[in-house]
Amino acid sequence: MSVVEGSLKFEQYNDPEIIRYTHLNNGAKWKGILTVEKYADREAVLGQSKIAKKNEQPDFQKMFPECYEWFGLKYFVLRDESIVCSSDDPKKMKQIVASCETLNRLGYCIHPNSHGEIEPTLVACIGGVFTLPNHRKKGYAEKMISSLNQYYDKLRSDPSAPKAIKNMIINLYSEVGDYYERVDYKSYHVPVHEITNLDLLYSKYCNGKLDSNGNYLEYGAYSDLIELQDTKFKEQLIELNKKFPTKFIYTVKPDIQIYSWFEDRDLFIKSEAQRGNPDSNIFGFRFNNDNSHIIWHHAWNDNCLIITKVYIDDACPDKEERLKELIAHAIQETKSQNLSHLEFWDEELSKQEYPQLNQIITEIEPDANLYKENGSLSAARPPLGVTSENLMWDNNTKFCWF
Repeated sequence: MSVVEGSLKFEQYNDPEIIRYTHLNNGAKWKGILTVEKYADREAVLGQSKIAKKNEQPDFQKMFPECYEWFGLKYFVLRDESIVCSSDDPKKMKQIVASCETLNRLGYCIHPNSHGEIEPTLVACIGGVFTLPNHRKKGYAEKMISSLNQYYDKLRSDPSAPKAIKNMIINLYSEVGDYYERVDYKSYHVPVHEITNLDLLYSKYCNGKLDSNGNYLEYGAYSDLIELQDTKFKEQLIELNKKFPTKFIYTVKPDIQIYSWFEDRDLFIKSEAQRGNPDSNIFGFRFNNDNSHIIWHHAWNDNCLIITKVYIDDACPDKEERLKELIAHAIQETKSQNLSHLEFWDEELSKQEYPQLNQIITEIEPDANLYKENGSLSAARPPLGVTSENLMWDNNTKFCWF
């Protein structure tokens, strides 16, 4: 399926040569500490990850027989067919002026017409929005996203579309501020906290103690914990629906394959750039006497450890005391991997839920490190018939970033 307007043609594709071509072009912007070639290699690895290939998994196909093909990683380009190319240009690359991708994951939603019931939703997250340098300032990026909107609107407006498609949400993480509001996306400003005084955080907040009565999380080996997150997410949706019955509320569904995607990215950069401790590859910590856990991501490009998810067991008599014990392990990991600081999104560990943490970081960190503007500004486009004001995004944290 494609969208054509004048000389511009927007199309989905699966050709591996075009995929690599687009990654080699946008690599200059997003390669970080990798070379452009290695960045393209990393994207190829991520493109083969389980979450990217969700549509090919038999269990998922059985669960969603009417729409499984729309999940996973999808690639798109915008072509300007009015551009005259030389005969030396590879035929399939001719006239590509911009490209993007969507990682389509399963989510949950609850809304006025669902009558208190949780329904599935396809959450299409846009990434890799890139205009080739010699084609910038011509409106191609805006046209590409508008065409992408049309592409998915046509899919979800089909009268025979299943619930997951009709409830489709499209979101993204903007590096250009509120730019995408001009193409119907609502921005959600979730600030970031950067903690550089790790020793003070450890002594003042964690009380200088490291409780090792648990296990570190290895690659993809904690599916049972993700099931607990799943239950919690659904409980939160129901509670939010009681408070905001007129809202369309959604969340990305927790999935071990999402966390494995982060780990694939993590391990590739670590190996190729030779960063951190080569003898240690751990991605979080869980306690043995309850199910409380923390999951993190080594952001080698930014030299920091990012907390992607914290889960405190409901049986804990004091949730903030448990958080202190989990944060102690994150501090230890940050230091053992020679990273400069710890980072988390405000919605993951809000001051309303963890007031002591907020008080301590306010004391030990300069103001400039707290409530920072998020360089990956969340934005979302609601389903058809839902206004931006009536859309609520729960669990808008690093865990569902793309």
